[in-house]
Amino acid sequence: MKLDMTMCLTTLLLLLLPMTANSQDASADENPALTLLTQLQGTDAQGKQVVLASALAENGAQIRAVLSQVKDRTQVEGDLKEKNVILQQDANARSAISGLVMLAAAPGHEAQSSALAKILSAMVEETHPEGVERFLTRMLGDLGNPIGVAPMREAVSSDQNWSDESIRSIGSIPGAAAQQALIEILSNGPTRWKPAAASALALRGETDGVVPTLIQSLEEEDPATVEAALDALVGLGSPQAMKPLVDRLVAAPENNRGRVADQVLELADRMEGNRYESYSVNLINALLYSKGVPENRRTIAKKILQRCVAWKSLFDGKSSTGWIGQTDGYQFVDGEIRCEPGNGGNIYTAEEYSDFILRFEFKLSPGANNGLGLRAPAEGNAAFQGMEAQIIDNSAEKYAALKPYQLHGSIYGVIPAVRGHLLPVGQWNFQQVRCDGRRVTVSLNGHVIVDADLDVASRGGTLDGADHPGLKRTSGHIGFLGHGSAVAFRNLRLRSLSGD
Repeated sequence: MKLDMTMCLTTLLLLLLPMTANSQDASADENPALTLLTQLQGTDAQGKQVVLASALAENGAQIRAVLSQVKDRTQVEGDLKEKNVILQQDANARSAISGLVMLAAAPGHEAQSSALAKILSAMVEETHPEGVERFLTRMLGDLGNPIGVAPMREAVSSDQNWSDESIRSIGSIPGAAAQQALIEILSNGPTRWKPAAASALALRGETDGVVPTLIQSLEEEDPATVEAALDALVGLGSPQAMKPLVDRLVAAPENNRGRVADQVLELADRMEGNRYESYSVNLINALLYSKGVPENRRTIAKKILQRCVAWKSLFDGKSSTGWIGQTDGYQFVDGEIRCEPGNGGNIYTAEEYSDFILRFEFKLSPGANNGLGLRAPAEGNAAFQGMEAQIIDNSAEKYAALKPYQLHGSIYGVIPAVRGHLLPVGQWNFQQVRCDGRRVTVSLNGHVIVDADLDVASRGGTLDGADHPGLKRTSGHIGFLGHGSAVAFRNLRLRSLSGD
């Protein structure tokens, strides 16, 4: 009897299982967004990757089904109950797609990112209500894959009402393709979207190829474009914004110069923060000499001016005055400190520095290798007894096997630098190094390539496994550490942060 009962229960379960599966399949067909959202929320990180891979399969059939539930919320029709159902499905769909975008955008998932970008791009190229298009372009921007640039650029060119969303999304995508797309929109796009393109370019913070286009846009007939272009030049800290701002300051009524004064102050502050502290001095003086500038703006201007004049040149342009060490291995001429082939050695500033910002330009020869000593003693190996920021031609074939912590800008043996921002050999590069307490930041040609806490970076040992007692130093000399390669340096200046 027990056997018969067991067989009956087993048979009943077998009959029910297909029905349950069919019921789930039907539910998934009716509400794919909820199904995908449940899958994403009900698993760990590894499981989420499985969900992403499954969603991308079959040319993204599941993703397309979910996207079909995204609605333009302003166009939802029906009675209250029907609207609530549709809006809940819309919310689930947006959450599910956003979750997939976050997964695909994570480092190390480039293939998934490209696959998802192709699916979303194809959807953008189709016709959808405005609210849906805005969501699609926003997701492409969050994904950050350059595949999404072309369809969004085309959408702007066709002058869609949601082109502002496309422009913002293009602006959030890194890389040259997005940069060029925004430049093209600003140059040749519909007039009503040019101000948005200028603002997006400013937010990216990159100046390559941008400043000339913004300057040209100052000649546009559309006042909104002119204003946005000038604001963008100010936001980028471009000296090319100085003359139009001063012209505006002079033309403004004496009792209404506050707005222009604010722009002047922002530009002066950004120029000092970039690399143009001498230009900033001239601009601030023009403001201070102008009548009608509110007193509170003058107070701010004087503070910026104090910061600008605090910069100190480390080289007189013609001699080794102020330098110690193996100075006979370098030439101090024509505004440059030159390490000639076969010469070099270590030279240091005669003074020691604690917390500071150092700015300089350098030019490499093919295969060049030098170093920048930081908080270093005048004797011993600066890379270990102090700190050494690498100065090296990353592109040289003989350095192909170097460790990441040996490449340009890296704190040797301790902190690897981001690659890809050195200019071609023979061109002048601009570098800034900030040593502020335990934090070291290195910027190369406007890009941050090192930003690290020395204690955190060396906790548990350094990357090269060597002892670096110099990391604990709080002050020392600044120096160039030559290895017999041709390297030139110029425009060396420093601002002390001690007491700031």
